[in-house]
Amino acid sequence: MPDKKQVRAAIERHVAYWNAGQRGDWIANFSEDVVFNDPVGSPPKHGREAALASWDNSFTDGQAWTLELTSLVICADEAAITLNNHGQVGGKDFIMQGIEIWKVDSDGLVCEVRAYFEPPEDIELDPYFGRDS
Repeated sequence: MPDKKQVRAAIERHVAYWNAGQRGDWIANFSEDVVFNDPVGSPPKHGREAALASWDNSFTDGQAWTLELTSLVICADEAAITLNNHGQVGGKDFIMQGIEIWKVDSDGLVCEVRAYFEPPEDIELDPYFGRDS
């Protein structure tokens, strides 16, 4: 099981690499068998290919995202975080609040993500992030 420093480091890397546009470093922060429930309610996405698709579908033409971590609570091998997703989609700027649960493996890599967010009604996110229900 990872220690608290490893869990904190994995979350901090996520935010730093995402905001710096460091795609390769961001992908390397995930285990080979990571599971994304992003968002919860959509079909789970599996593996680093899911991480790649998450990145690539977040940064399509007309979209930009910056993460602002607002709280981080670590318990065992998991972290609960709140964050503001500063987004631009279709020329509209907005802030989308999120609550996420991140699980980190013994190598200090993210192995599971559960993301809870509700996009503004007038914003259509990439279908990759669609919900089934």
